[in-house]
Amino acid sequence: MADRRNVLLPLVFLTWFWFSQSHQPLRQPGFAARPTIKDAIVAEQEQLWAIGNSSWAAEWEQDGPTANITGFGTADGFVWDALPAVRARAQEQLEYALGDWGKAALEGQAEGRNPIPLYSNVTGYVMGKWKRSPLQDAVPTPHLNLTQYVPKDPFAQNTTPGRFERNVTGDHGEATIRFKQYEGTYMENSTTEMGVHLVLADGQTYDEWEAQLHGTYDIATGHGIFTTTSDKFGGIFGLPHFALSQHSFETMRSLLNRSIAHEIHRQISEDTDALNPWTSKAEGTDDFVWPRCELVVHLQQMATAMNMRYGSAVLRFLERELRFPTGALVPPPPDLHFSMLLFSPDCGFVLESQGPPDAFVQDGDHLVGPKLEVRFVHTRHHLLIFIAVLFAQITVLMRQMREASTPSTRSRISLYTTILLVLSDGYVTMALIVATTSIPALLVQFAGAGYVAFINVSMLGMYFVRVVWQVQEPERERAVRAENTIPIAGADPPATQTTGVPDTEQPLPGTFPPQTPAQPPNPVPTDTGASPVFFLPSDQEGLLPIIETAPPRNVDAIVAARMPSFGSLYAKSYGTLVVIVFVSLLAMSWPGPVRRIFFLLLSLCMTSYWIPQIVRNVQRNCRRALRWEFVIGQSILRLVPFAYIHVYKNNVAFAEQDFYSMTILVLWLWVQIVILGSQELIGPRWFVKASWKSIPAAYDYHPILREDEEGGNMPIGFSEAASAAKEASAPSSPVHGRNPPFARRASIVKEPKEKGKRVFDCAICMQDLEVPIVEAGASGDGGGLGANLLARRTYMVTPCRHIFHTPCLEGWMKFRLQCPICRETLPSQ
Repeated sequence: MADRRNVLLPLVFLTWFWFSQSHQPLRQPGFAARPTIKDAIVAEQEQLWAIGNSSWAAEWEQDGPTANITGFGTADGFVWDALPAVRARAQEQLEYALGDWGKAALEGQAEGRNPIPLYSNVTGYVMGKWKRSPLQDAVPTPHLNLTQYVPKDPFAQNTTPGRFERNVTGDHGEATIRFKQYEGTYMENSTTEMGVHLVLADGQTYDEWEAQLHGTYDIATGHGIFTTTSDKFGGIFGLPHFALSQHSFETMRSLLNRSIAHEIHRQISEDTDALNPWTSKAEGTDDFVWPRCELVVHLQQMATAMNMRYGSAVLRFLERELRFPTGALVPPPPDLHFSMLLFSPDCGFVLESQGPPDAFVQDGDHLVGPKLEVRFVHTRHHLLIFIAVLFAQITVLMRQMREASTPSTRSRISLYTTILLVLSDGYVTMALIVATTSIPALLVQFAGAGYVAFINVSMLGMYFVRVVWQVQEPERERAVRAENTIPIAGADPPATQTTGVPDTEQPLPGTFPPQTPAQPPNPVPTDTGASPVFFLPSDQEGLLPIIETAPPRNVDAIVAARMPSFGSLYAKSYGTLVVIVFVSLLAMSWPGPVRRIFFLLLSLCMTSYWIPQIVRNVQRNCRRALRWEFVIGQSILRLVPFAYIHVYKNNVAFAEQDFYSMTILVLWLWVQIVILGSQELIGPRWFVKASWKSIPAAYDYHPILREDEEGGNMPIGFSEAASAAKEASAPSSPVHGRNPPFARRASIVKEPKEKGKRVFDCAICMQDLEVPIVEAGASGDGGGLGANLLARRTYMVTPCRHIFHTPCLEGWMKFRLQCPICRETLPSQ
């Protein structure tokens, strides 16, 4: 009968969990109770009443209804005394951007349209530098009640407070702002609701802070006011008091009365369960964990030179075509251009964007960036280019796989090179998948690029890894067997095959080494009859010597158990890829320098795919494992994503330009390619010292040819080998001695054109082969390093002393590791 305990235990646990949870109160005594939705509604209604009953004041007043807004009371300790100066500075930025018309528009007295051509729809991203504002010296020190900022643990006990988040202490840095227009928002005159996502990077402490701000944007003047809102600061309720004029105050108050009342109604009707619909927290953070500096931001749109050249009518047509494209031919749209003034009422710092008129354009031009529609169009084009790059990678890879179609050629390729190529492609595939979920507007384009990248990884890259793995499996088996073989005591060591170039003369092919006479056995005493001889046997006579041997081992079973499988390699590779992707996602929240160093090191690892091939060439003393078309093509094509991230300014990842990192990657790849080229030109082991014991011995197919007096050390061409074989098989006769065979005569007649060279014939192409030799009695290598080295690469000499053209024998060895003349086994290159 089947065992049903595995089914009953989960059912018992679920039953207990259901009934135990249904009888427990929502709030257990002794635990910290967070605010409920009802508490949030009561607080929001009180602050909404304060908005409707407050009035505009040029100088800040902390009495009256405003004091009912969280953070605006005297006891809160915020530095509201600096607010009039902040307003005046924001008004200066507006007048610099719009002139007299902007000043009149603040009071509601402007006539006609804005003469300065500005965008009405400002969805997009802007980036630029910020600096400390000149107002910083006039801002007093805040006097906060820090007990209100201490976070609570689950037992309602105070914990050790950490540092304030978003507390900018540096003097300069960078800012990135994304504008977000809400669907179905309220509008009052030309003012509408809007939100921004702010990222502040401190250039001195390398801290990076994010915040969601909500506020209003005046389409006519291009001026927006945004603020954070939390349980310690009711920024959205006090937003009208940050307005620059009485007219702006009345407009913002009327708009916010309707907007906030609508959100409260949604909370009451349970259409939303958000305690704070205007929260300032970024994704994945908590409003009640660490204290944060509250922010008030003034943003003013400015006209670029291209705006002024197009005019308001053309700019409106461009904007309409971007939002609702009809296929019309339009000129390039200008970028968004904003100035920023940021004020923290509780932390007491004031920042502003760096640019004219206080700074030169070369030092900063405030915040600039393309519209969202323009960025999406460019990203679509870039994704199409990247898909073409992926297809080019696939083409180059298939040509290399077609070239490496034999076991001999596949054995030269480094397995780890193919694995690194697959891992880098897999990382790009995962990045495209993440981008697909984070940018819904480009879902189709990212999904298409991700599909092509997935095909490149799963069907081609892993197949190439598998065929290389299968060919090199006997090599791994020999290594595992050597590690698990215990020599028997007293047995002769196994004979080893010398792979280096022998110093003594080798016998001709088809002949046998001279036989050495057998040694006589030990002399046995004989009886001569002169005197009797008595032999007393020992007590050990007739017994074999005792030899300590290791217990018998089933080496085959041990080797089979320790041999890695391709499934384990597959799991390790993709496990490593998943770990790298998760660490990369975590690194996005690290400090700037640490994040840059991590991604630079990761990029260097991803572009180190030729290092294992260099090591493989050294270990096997082989050349031309990969086609140069494959090496150069893959190196250039795989640099395209890095160039897009590091060089292109408006990339979809919002990464800043980093020419330094891009230069390092290019130089690193160039060094690897140069080493591969030098291994093919000079030799795979030209930089290996003789003292390195870890490098296995290997046969050298390009030896220095030295001529002795008898010529016994010289290689043999095809004609001479054929002649020697025929002479050995034919009976000796006077005629045979007087008339040597034609092949023998042809080999002897050929004379070199220069001294110090000799002419042979290649058995594969049947063409002459002129090679340099070191004459008898000469010292050195017979020439300079470069000249003789290049000449040696034109021929190859086998261990059986047959000589061939290098391209001929290399092409032969791709299919068969046997000498074309005598069929002797050849060591792999």
